[in-house]
Amino acid sequence: MRTHTLILSAALLAAGGPHLQAQAYHVTHTYTLGGDGGWDYIALDTAGHRLFIARQDRVMVVDPASGKALAEIPGLNRAHGVAFDYADGRGFATSGGDSSVVIFDLKTLQVLGRTIAAPDADAILFDPATKRIFTFNGDSRSSSVIDAASTPTP
Repeated sequence: MRTHTLILSAALLAAGGPHLQAQAYHVTHTYTLGGDGGWDYIALDTAGHRLFIARQDRVMVVDPASGKALAEIPGLNRAHGVAFDYADGRGFATSGGDSSVVIFDLKTLQVLGRTIAAPDADAILFDPATKRIFTFNGDSRSSSVIDAASTPTP
């Protein structure tokens, strides 16, 4: 089993003047995460104070303050990105290997269902203004637009 280390960084803006100065970054925490498989995108859940890490066949949910693993969302095939719909309490994770988006409950982290996207669904965004999920798909060089209202709810 390979060990993976996650390094969290914080941006510091220099004070002064009306113009923004160059950002400086520094390491705030270093955590060693166990388990098989590398990772792709990470997404910070600012409402729930959790870090979602796409890891091969699952999404790992971590407390960013302590580095402790809180839960895993299973059932993905080449997990890539994660997006959040805070108003309806749902999360969405791309599963590139089977061209789908896994929908999960943000409170319980239980899988609610899945919907189809184009081949190699990769990056993902949720637009709260239109209630649409956008996936950006590697192999098909396309974007899928999914009506979030038509997906399972908690």
